[in-house]
Formats: sequence, structure tokens, C-alpha cells
Amino acid sequence: MVEVWRVTIMPDHIHLLLRVKAELPEGKHLGTIIRGFKTGCSRAWWQFEDEKKTSGDTQGTTAGNKKEPTVPEVSPSEISPTVPEVSPSGKKIAKEQRPVLFEAGYHDRIINRPGMLNNIKRYMAENPLRACIREECPKLMERQLHLLIAGREYAAFGNLFLLKYPQKEQVFFHRRDKATGQPTELTETYQQERAQLIRLAEEGTVLVTPGISKGESLIVNDALENHLPLILVQKEPITQYWKPSQRRFYACASGRLLILAPWKLDEDSDYGRFHRLNDLAKEICEATETRILNYNDLKNPTPIIPGAGK
Repeated sequence: MVEVWRVTIMPDHIHLLLRVKAELPEGKHLGTIIRGFKTGCSRAWWQFEDEKKTSGDTQGTTAGNKKEPTVPEVSPSEISPTVPEVSPSGKKIAKEQRPVLFEAGYHDRIINRPGMLNNIKRYMAENPLRACIREECPKLMERQLHLLIAGREYAAFGNLFLLKYPQKEQVFFHRRDKATGQPTELTETYQQERAQLIRLAEEGTVLVTPGISKGESLIVNDALENHLPLILVQKEPITQYWKPSQRRFYACASGRLLILAPWKLDEDSDYGRFHRLNDLAKEICEATETRILNYNDLKNPTPIIPGAGK
């Protein structure tokens, strides 16, 4: 009833792209399937380690070349009591506690808008490469003066890979609530939406905002204080020697912040710039093409971000 479309295994987590092909039986849900998968992986690992141990014991030893069992030593604090006694298939699981491969719980997201499926597929395919680049080429995540996003040019400072995350959410609040005239940040509705946005960011969604209104700036502060992923769109130009404030600089260095400044922001009034920057934040959330422009070689501009459009 559930089909696996794509799998990406990382050093400390795994991505699964699943399609539910038919309605699940009554009382069953996605958590039942994930539980069965995680239990099955742990059981397969136990069997693998047991076979290695048996193989090591039966091969014997020679002088100076003693073969030791390879079952990992696990402290009591690493033993998980959450492995069920019975697997989803009905098979009995050994009652002794053994180490498991996965932490409790999982995070899921329903694909619910155009372009999101392709973005997630691309993200999963590129994730191992990005991990290697972060380690081997940290200079790619510092500064770019000419970055093309959805056909618009920006200067950038920070973690460029935040642009490649498939899940981005715009943070946009007017200064005053239209219904009551109150400052937006004082309303109950705002507090609920603020909590929801922070919850999404804790689950990996990148927040995108210019942080102009009070309601937006409070969420920017939340993201910076809690080390959550954030793309900040600002009107101040980013030049060759420009640097952010100390707090934002360290957020960029930790990979949690990308600051973008659009070139040629042709708005005369503060009100016009407020709406224009929020329009750009929305555009960034929906963008599927990102590339770095190399003006030193106009005949052959080279995209540097992995998987970017040509």
C-alpha cells in the first residue's frame, strides 16, 4: 500500500520519499509503517552482528592473530527500551534489550504544492554531495556578490545551501492587525502563527523574511537565538567588504543564516520597500533555479551551487 520512491542515507539520518498508493487498513497509519521499518532494520543489524560473531568464533585463532568478536559494546544508557515485543508482521521479538539503530520518532511532510516534489527529489539526490562540500569547501558558504535566484540578481553572505532546502516558509506580518487595528504582535492570532513557524523551523523548514515589521523581527530573533535556519532579505547592499553584525556573522558561520540583498531595489518609499522585500521573500520560497554568476568569464558563466539550473 506504500511505495518507496527514493532513499538517501546520510551518516546520521535517512531520507525516505514515500507514496501511499491505497487507503491503509483501519487503525493503521504511517507511524505503523515507519515503526515496522525501523524495527526490521534493527533486527537485520542484530542478525548481521550475530553472524559476524559466530564466524569469528568458528574460524579459530592463530598465534599472534587472535580474532575478536565484532559485536559493538553498548553502555546501559545507549540501550533503548522502545523496541516492541511483537513486530508489525506478528513475529515475536527477543525480550532481551538490544541496541537499536534509530532514535524514537520521525519527521514527515506532505507534498502539497506544485514544484515541491521535484525540489525534494533534487534535495535528496544532492544531500550527500552538499555534506562533502561543506567539509571540503567551506569557502563556498561565505560571500557571493552576484547570485541569480528565479531570474533576479542578489548579493549574498552566509550559507548558500539554505537556498537548496525544499521546505521554505515565508514570514510576513503587517504592522497592525487589519481587523482590530492593534499592533500585530499583540494579537492571539500572531502568537499562534509565531509558534507554528518556530515549530516548522525546528523541524528543518527554512524561514524567509526581510524582518521589517515588529512581528517579523521577533521571529528573526527567535530563529537566531535558537539556531534555526533563516534566510534574511535586506535592503542594505552587500559589497565586497560588507559584513553583518557579530550575532548574524556567527549565525552565518554556523550554517544557520543566509543574508540576501537584491540589486537595484527601485522603491522610493519605506512602505514600497517593505512590500517589495516581502514579495521577494515569497519569490525565494517558490524559486527552483539558483546559480552563481561569474562575471570574470562572461563567455562561460559557471554555476557553482550543486544541481543549479544552467
